[in-house]
Amino acid sequence: MRTKRITAIIMSIILSIALLTGCGANSTGTSADNTNTDTAKAASATSNQTSNTVTASSESVTVTYDATDSYFNWKSKEYTTLNLNQGAQTITKSGIYKLTGTLKDGSVVVKVDASSDTGTVYLVLDNTNISSSNSAPIYIESAKKVVIIAENGTTNTVYQGSGCVVNSDGEPSAAIFSKTDLTITGSGTLKVTSDYNDGITSKDTLKITGGTIIVKAKSDGIVGKDLLAVKTAKITINADKDGMRSTNDTDAGKGNIVIENGTFNITSDNDAIQAYSVLQVAGGTFTLTSGGGYAGIIKANSGFDRGGGRNGFQAPGAASDSAASGSSTSASSTSTASATSSDTESESQKCLKASGGIIISGGTFTLSSHEDAVNSKGNLSITGGTFTIKAGDDALHADANLTISNAALTVRNSNEAIEGKNITVNSCTIKITSSDDGFNVNDNSGVFTINGGNIYVNAEGDGLDSNGSIKMTSGTVYVDGPTQTGNGAIDYNTAFTITGGTLVAAGSSGMAEIPDSSSSQPSILMYYSSAQAAGTPVVLKNSSSNVIVSYTPAKQYASVAISSPKLKTGQSYTLYSGNTKVVTFTLSDKVTYLNESGITTNQSQGPGGGGHMGGMGGKMPGNWQQ
Repeated sequence: MRTKRITAIIMSIILSIALLTGCGANSTGTSADNTNTDTAKAASATSNQTSNTVTASSESVTVTYDATDSYFNWKSKEYTTLNLNQGAQTITKSGIYKLTGTLKDGSVVVKVDASSDTGTVYLVLDNTNISSSNSAPIYIESAKKVVIIAENGTTNTVYQGSGCVVNSDGEPSAAIFSKTDLTITGSGTLKVTSDYNDGITSKDTLKITGGTIIVKAKSDGIVGKDLLAVKTAKITINADKDGMRSTNDTDAGKGNIVIENGTFNITSDNDAIQAYSVLQVAGGTFTLTSGGGYAGIIKANSGFDRGGGRNGFQAPGAASDSAASGSSTSASSTSTASATSSDTESESQKCLKASGGIIISGGTFTLSSHEDAVNSKGNLSITGGTFTIKAGDDALHADANLTISNAALTVRNSNEAIEGKNITVNSCTIKITSSDDGFNVNDNSGVFTINGGNIYVNAEGDGLDSNGSIKMTSGTVYVDGPTQTGNGAIDYNTAFTITGGTLVAAGSSGMAEIPDSSSSQPSILMYYSSAQAAGTPVVLKNSSSNVIVSYTPAKQYASVAISSPKLKTGQSYTLYSGNTKVVTFTLSDKVTYLNESGITTNQSQGPGGGGHMGGMGGKMPGNWQQ
C-alpha cells in the first residue's frame, strides 16, 4: 500500500475538483477509466507473472558434528584435576582437565601451541565458580579446539566484572572468550554473567550440543564469528544488545547461525537472534522478546497519515495490550511511535534477523518485537513450525522472496503483517491482524501467489495488497478489510487471476477490487447502499437454496468480493445479509458487479489506496477466533 498512496491521493484530488466544478466530461472520463481497469490489468498479467516465478529459498547450511562435540565418559579416560581454590590456572597442552572449587578473582587460561599440539582441550566444569574483575574468567588464547563440559548434575558460574582490561584488539571481550573453535556440551548448568561486554564469544566456530546455559550480558549474549550452531540445549539469555549473534562479514559462506533443536528464552534490547549471513532453524522452542517487545504501539509509515497510528484498535486476543480510544489518544500514539523510531534509528530490535536469508523448517515460536518479528535481507522460507507473533512493525519481512508452507501462523499485532518482493503461500493456516496491510508485495513486478491453506486477514489497511499482481489457485481466504475508503480488502496494480479456491473479502467500497477477467473462476463484487453492521452474515445461495458461501465479517463493511469454484456462469444466485434477501442475479461473466438493484458497473475508484483509515474491533468469526 505504501507506494500506491500518492497515486490514490492524486486521484482523489482530481475527482474532488471534478465534482466541485460540476464538469460532466471529467466525471464521464473517470467512469470510463474504471470500466477499463480489469482489461488493462489482464493485458499485463501474463508478463508480470512469468517474470516472477522465482520462489523464496536460500542456500541451506550443513553443520558437521564429530565425536569431540558430544558428552562422553571422560572419567574413564586419563584426566587432570585442577583445584581452583589454589588460584588461577594456565593450561599449555591438550587433554582433559577437571575444574573444581572457586576462583574468586582470576582466570583459567588456555594457551596451547596449535602448530605442534593439535589435540583437543577439554574443560570439565564440576561445580566450578570462576570470577575475574579485570579479564575473562575463561580465556582461550590458543588451541586447536576447546570443549567445555558442564558435568551432569552440577551448577557452574562464570562472572566477568565491569573493570575488564583488554588489549589493542579489544580482547578478551566476554566472560568466556575463545579465539579458536569452541564447543559447549554436557547436561549440567552453566551460568555466565558479564558486566563488561559479551557473555560467551568465539572468534571462530561456536557449537552448543547440550546443557542448561543461562547468560546475562552487558552487550551480546552468545556470539560465534564464523558459525554459531546449536544442536540441543536449554538457553536463557538476558542481553543489553543482541541475544545470539554471528559476526563474520568478510568470508563467503561464513557468519551463519544453525539451530536444530533446543529451548530458547531470550530477552534482548536489540535483536534476539541475528545472523550476518544465513539463519537456519530446523526445530526448537523459542520465546523471544526484542527491544522491550510489542508495547501496544505500531510503528507509523513515514510521509503519510494512516489515520492516527493504531486509532484505538485492539487486536483480537490482545486484551492486555495498551489500546487507546479516541482521536486525541491516537494522535499521541502516532507521536510516540515516531519518536521511538527516531530515538532508536541506529538500533535493530527484531526477534529473528539475517542478512543472507532465513530458512525455518520447524519449531515453536512466540515472538514479541519492537520492530519486525522476522526480518530477512534476502529470502525468507518457512516450511514448517508454529508462530505466535506480536510486532511493532512487520511480522514477517523479506527484502527478496517470501514463502510459507506447512506452517501455522498467528499474528496478533503488526503494522504490515507479511511483506516481501514476491510472496508465496502454500498449504498452511494463517491468521493475521494488522494496522496497515495484511499481505504486501512491495515490488511493481512482484506476485502474491496463494496455492492453498486457510487464511484469515483482519487489516486496517489493504487486506491482500500487491504492487504487482495476485494469483490464487487453491485454498480458503477470508478478509476483514478497512472500514474507510482509503484502502481496500483487495488491492493490486496489474492483475488478479483466480483459478481455484474460495475468496471472501469484505470492507469499504471506495477502493474495492476483485479478481479480473483473466481468471477461469467467476467472481462477484457487491456494493451496498448503506454499510452493513459488524457481525452481519454474508450468505450466497444458488437457485436450489444451497449455500455457496457463508461468512460473518468482524467489522462494518460496505462491499464484499466473492469467488468460489461453485460459481458457474449461466446460473442464478441470491445474496443475503443474514436472513434478509439483498439481490438475485444471473451470473453471465467472469467478473460481475452488483448492487441492491442487480448487475451494475464497477463503482470503485480504481487501483491503489491511500487516505485515512478507520478503527477496527471485534473478534474473529467462528473457528478463526484467536
